[in-house]
Amino acid sequence: MRYLIFISIINFLFTQEILDRLIVPIYYQFNFSSGYDSNIFSYSNKEIENKEVGSGALGKIKYYDSDYHSPQFKLIYSPVLLDQYETNFIIQLKNKIYRTYSLKNTISTSSKFEIKFASYHWLKVGYMFSPNNYVKRFQDVDISSNEYFDCKYSTSKGFISYSLPLNKKNWTRISWEISNYFYNPHFTEFDTRSHEFNWYLSHKLNKKVRYGITVGIGDGNNISYANGLISTEQNRSFRTANLKYSRSQYGFKLLGISKLYSSYSLDYRSYLNEFIDDPLHSGRIHYDHQIYTSITKKINSNFSINGFAKYRIRQTFSEFQWVEDLKSFNKVDFGIKLTWKGVYDIYR
Repeated sequence: MRYLIFISIINFLFTQEILDRLIVPIYYQFNFSSGYDSNIFSYSNKEIENKEVGSGALGKIKYYDSDYHSPQFKLIYSPVLLDQYETNFIIQLKNKIYRTYSLKNTISTSSKFEIKFASYHWLKVGYMFSPNNYVKRFQDVDISSNEYFDCKYSTSKGFISYSLPLNKKNWTRISWEISNYFYNPHFTEFDTRSHEFNWYLSHKLNKKVRYGITVGIGDGNNISYANGLISTEQNRSFRTANLKYSRSQYGFKLLGISKLYSSYSLDYRSYLNEFIDDPLHSGRIHYDHQIYTSITKKINSNFSINGFAKYRIRQTFSEFQWVEDLKSFNKVDFGIKLTWKGVYDIYR
């Protein structure tokens, strides 16, 4: 009897109608980027001038710059869960490989669920995890030694966003993110949980030109502050704000360019610590400027080529000149990205 009930339940769950809803084409995308980064460790000019190859501060690091390769794979699965709403499940895997220093290599995974209630009405939730991110070498202030250690961290991010139209030419999106940064045992004093709220507005000037602006605020809570170790006596919590402006233009006749994109972003960070005994963080402020541009040429419906370039400069302000010299840096990143898109249909 139990066996018959079990078979009946299976038959009910996997009727042809249910299978037709679940067995749908799966879209996939493969990106391969190759580029050059002029300052992979975000060293300041003073650090570059003072560090010597083979010293404890550098270890096996011989070059400050590097070329890199970055493969990325994405799957989009869109089952018909609800008749009136579109739903998508998106999974991505990304790897970044540096030729000159393998410890700098990263890998990350992300997943996202989207549901569309009406035109431009999207609710999205997602999660990203990257287990191994290399920073640079530091001394561990919790032990009596001049030895330097590799500093690494893992990061995870969860987010939720909702977008909606304002009129025929404008739509907007609000999002909330929670991120965790957990460092390796020598540097747990930097463990941080951050919250960030962003508002985005998109304006369609005409069929070929669109503008976007993002405004955000956030905070970073130093969750390991005052946990008993000497290194945690300083509070490394901070407040953030960000502003981003972007412009997209489509359909160029010249050289068959399908899209020209450019953006400028400004990120602000202010540390909350005001104790003079912690000059490295007391009253410290960052202004992080980034200029980005890219050109995309669509070869056919499945293949495109994208060239990109980014210039970043971080300006640090502090009561102490040596802090400004230590924490300010600039870098250039440019390269090319190839994109293949395809679909797998089980019924073919």
